[in-house]
Amino acid sequence: MENKSEKVHWHKVFLSDYLGACDLEEGKDIKVVIKNVSVKQVKGSDGKSQERNVATFTDAKIKPMILNATNCRIVKKFVGSPYINDWVNVPVQVYIKSDIKAFGDVTEGLRIRETQPKMDKPNLVPSLPAWQKAIEYLKGTGTIENIRAKWELSKENEELLKAAVL
Repeated sequence: MENKSEKVHWHKVFLSDYLGACDLEEGKDIKVVIKNVSVKQVKGSDGKSQERNVATFTDAKIKPMILNATNCRIVKKFVGSPYINDWVNVPVQVYIKSDIKAFGDVTEGLRIRETQPKMDKPNLVPSLPAWQKAIEYLKGTGTIENIRAKWELSKENEELLKAAVL
């Protein structure tokens, strides 16, 4: 039974694998960290398949987001590189822009704010590319303290890192 006090966005019935305006609470931005960006085949609203840049996030509960040209330019500015391979662990703030002109219509869509948000430190976990870099760093002259300055590190993962260095 549906909760009567919970409002349901009309677009929710069109289940999508990608983040959309209907997935954000009205008037609320979300702060996320881009885990990586890759090129994927995506079906457009016309049913045709197109290649698009798709961002996945470090928070697996958040759906991937298709990055349009405007959002790509902003991420490029944050990272300082035009190459999507370099767009890893990038904090962004996503909001709903409601006055987008597209295909002769005015619609709403997701945009990335022009200013990067201040974020809590990301969790360093074995599934991230940075994990291997941390091991190499520790095998050199790096310290756990310096890693902790940039990353959240659980006791369990700290032990795994130390064991990998031995």
